[in-house]
Amino acid sequence: MYHVISRLTGITVGSLALGFLASFFAARDIGYKQAADRSRPLPNGSIHCNPGPWGELTYTPFTISTPDDLLPIRSIEAEGTHWLFSGYSTDQIVALLQSTSLSPDQQRAFLSPAVMHVRADGVDLTPSNDLVLSMPDDARNKLISVLAQGPDSEGQFAVIDKNVVDQQFAANGVSDATTKLFKRLSYVRGDFMVVSSLPALLSRLPTYAEKVALARGLTSQRTMLLRLHVTPQSDIDALSAYWGKGCGDTDIHTILKSLTASPSGTWMNILMVMPSLPSSEIYNFQTVQDNPLNGPPVNRDCAWTALNFFNSVPNPNFGKFPYVLRELQDNYEKVCDAPRYGDVIFFSKPNGSVIHSAVYIADNICFTKNGGNVANPWMLSTIGEVSRHYSYQIDPSQHLTVSYYRDKRIPEQEYLTER
Repeated sequence: MYHVISRLTGITVGSLALGFLASFFAARDIGYKQAADRSRPLPNGSIHCNPGPWGELTYTPFTISTPDDLLPIRSIEAEGTHWLFSGYSTDQIVALLQSTSLSPDQQRAFLSPAVMHVRADGVDLTPSNDLVLSMPDDARNKLISVLAQGPDSEGQFAVIDKNVVDQQFAANGVSDATTKLFKRLSYVRGDFMVVSSLPALLSRLPTYAEKVALARGLTSQRTMLLRLHVTPQSDIDALSAYWGKGCGDTDIHTILKSLTASPSGTWMNILMVMPSLPSSEIYNFQTVQDNPLNGPPVNRDCAWTALNFFNSVPNPNFGKFPYVLRELQDNYEKVCDAPRYGDVIFFSKPNGSVIHSAVYIADNICFTKNGGNVANPWMLSTIGEVSRHYSYQIDPSQHLTVSYYRDKRIPEQEYLTER
C-alpha cells in the first residue's frame, strides 16, 4: 500500500510526518475581493465554505453507493480470510496467539500448515470461516487491533462509522440479524467498527440478496457536490488564476466570464473548471481498465489518482511504487506556505508512514479515492473526514498528520498571474 512512500530518500519520513501545517489553517482565513454574501439563498442543503482565493464556494453533502453489480461478493468469499502480519516471524505469531484467550486446540489450528503461511514480508494467516467464528470475541479483537496497526492493513478490513452503522444498514435493507452478527464480529476502534473476517461473516448470511445489502451498506460513502458562485461582481481574473492551474486545454477565463451574464449570478458545478481526468472520473467506479482484454490491469489507487490529477492522459505507472517514488523525488517539493489547488496531500501515521494521498481543491476540501478496489469511487471529501476515515489504523489517542507537496514544474507565476 501507499505506506511505502515512508521509505523515500529524497522526501524524508521526517518531513512527511509533520503535524497539521499552520499554513493550512491560515489558508482558511485568506481573503478575496468579494466576500460571500451569507444572506443570499443557497442551493438546497448547501453549506458555505470559508472565504478564500477560490471564490464563493458551497458544498452539498450526499451519499454514494457502489452499484450492486460491482460488489465483489463472490470473489471475497472465494478468497477467504487473510490476516497478514507484516514483519512478523513464526515465533512472534506463536507469542501473539499465546497472549490471547484462544484454546490450545485453536492455537494449534492457527499454526497448522493449512493456515499459517510464512512470507518474505511477514506471516499470512488464512483461518477457515468456522475457526474465525469460533474464536472468543476478546481474542479476535486483540488480533484485529494488531492487524489494524500494520502497514498493509487497509485491504484486510471492512470499516464503518459506528455512529451511522444502524442508519446506513437499515437504509440499504440489512436485516436486524445480520446487523447483530456484524456487530458481534466487529472490533470498535475509535469512531469505527472494524471487521477483518468479512468472508466468514458473508458465509453465515442466508441469501445472496442479504450479502448484497450488507456490502452496499458497508461501501456507502459520504461525498459532496461543490459549487462556485459567479456573479457580475466576481473578480474573474482572480478566479481564473486559481482554477486555471493545469487546464491548458480549457479556457477557464471564458467559461467563468460567460457565467456573469445573469444579474443574480450562477451556481456553477466545480467540475466545469476541473481538469479532464478528475472531472470524468469523479463519482464513478473503476471498471474498464480491469478488463483483461485491455491489457494488464492498472492499479488506480490514491497515488495514481493524486499524481495524474493534471494529466490529460493518465500515466499508468503511477500505480507502481518505484515510479511514484521517482516522480516525487524528481518533481515535487514540500509546501511551506498555504496549500494551493492541485497540491498533493499526504496522510501519515505518527511514525511517519504514509497511508493515503489526495489532491487539495480549496478550503478544507480534497479530491480522493479511498482505496484501490472497485468499491471505492473517486469523489470529493473534506480533508478532516479523510483523515478521520483512516484513523482506525492508529491508536485512538493519536492523530494522523497531514502534509502537502507541490509539483515544482509549474512556475509560481503561472499560478498567481492574473490575466
